Amino acid sequence: MKTTMRTAAVLTTGLAAVAATTVPALAAAGAKATILAPTDGSTVTGTSVIVRGGYSAEASVREVRVALCKLNASDLCTAYLSNVDGTFVTSYKSLAATLSPNSQIAGSYTITGSNLDPGRYRAAAFVVTSDNPKSAPTTSTFTLQKDTTPPPTNAFITIAFGRSNWSVAAGGDCAIVPAGARTLEQNLQDLQSRGLKAQGGVILNRTDPTIRTCYQQQVLQPTWTDLTRMRESYGFTAVSQGMNYADMTKMTTDAQRFTESGATVPILNSKGFTRAWGMFNYPNNKMDADANRVVTKSFAFGRVYGTTVNTRAAVLTYPYLVKTVSVMGGRCNNKNLACYTMSVKNNQRTAPPSRLARILNPKANEWGVVQFYRVVEGSYGVMGGKDVAWDCTSTDWRNRWTSHPEIYCRNSFLEAIDGRSASATNADAAQVAVAWGRTPG
Repeated sequence: MKTTMRTAAVLTTGLAAVAATTVPALAAAGAKATILAPTDGSTVTGTSVIVRGGYSAEASVREVRVALCKLNASDLCTAYLSNVDGTFVTSYKSLAATLSPNSQIAGSYTITGSNLDPGRYRAAAFVVTSDNPKSAPTTSTFTLQKDTTPPPTNAFITIAFGRSNWSVAAGGDCAIVPAGARTLEQNLQDLQSRGLKAQGGVILNRTDPTIRTCYQQQVLQPTWTDLTRMRESYGFTAVSQGMNYADMTKMTTDAQRFTESGATVPILNSKGFTRAWGMFNYPNNKMDADANRVVTKSFAFGRVYGTTVNTRAAVLTYPYLVKTVSVMGGRCNNKNLACYTMSVKNNQRTAPPSRLARILNPKANEWGVVQFYRVVEGSYGVMGGKDVAWDCTSTDWRNRWTSHPEIYCRNSFLEAIDGRSASATNADAAQVAVAWGRTPG
């Protein structure tokens, strides 16, 4: 780390003192920057820190600036970050953050400092608007500690859940939850027993604080309370699957595209899901060049459906798309059974667990991602009926079937998971982004 030193006489007495002498008496009207991460009093592991948060003002925002300083034993600033590569100077210094959207009255910001030594730091963020040079700063004090965990193998696997569906349901208002319909929380319990975690896409305007909503008369969606509990109990990571699950290829302005994608990040942050920036699940896999251009400013990666393992080189190439296997149920794989030719949406056939296990066996500098939807066990309903149905009772995966492509048998789910590589690192998208050096913006 490079540090420019001066005599003790010119050392500042702390960020607050500097702010008192440099912030104008009349701060920008209504302007404010918040710091969502790192939170005050938190500990960050590694040699880098990402300062991120939100901004708002009544006038057009020109910049959000962040001052990051080292603290001594008396919690006074002794040096300020002057370059994101880790250069420090002893005089006061602030750096311009990346805004999303750029030059608006509200949005989010981020800035990364790298090559930092362990110790205590303070970050201060303030807004520069068209009518005033500086708002009152918001501060956060945190500790940076050395990462003592063993180096990863650089092979990653991610287990995901599309739309974070809570469970299979039936009836016009999803009043019936059939026996054998697993909840998302039960699936996370299965993973936790194997030392694994998962991430799930969240559609913000389909998520109620306390009431599980019914979708398409066959799917229950989790509440914010459910999602928070699963994060705290099972390490569940929420990523954005859109504000409204809208088709981004039909949007005509960047404001529309941002509202559907980047605008969800500060909302998820405010609910404690501060790793949502790792991936955007394009709603219904719909994207175009304009959507990619907007999304990559707020998210490290975008999800695209595919059938193969990702390479590091591919996902670090614009537009940073991560091939994700969308796991399908449906017809069985035994030609001698009636389920082999039964009617199923899009004529889908149940995915072999062994095929999914191959995706979960990446090599160095590879990343395997599989996405499930709703998991069931046992049997329910009648083949060919108008209601949901399945038969997962066979010990042979080839004989198992479900009436809808997004319903998959639990025993097949576990066979696929148990076939994973023991040496690959189970990670969410944000963890891979940090490991491979992909920062949004």
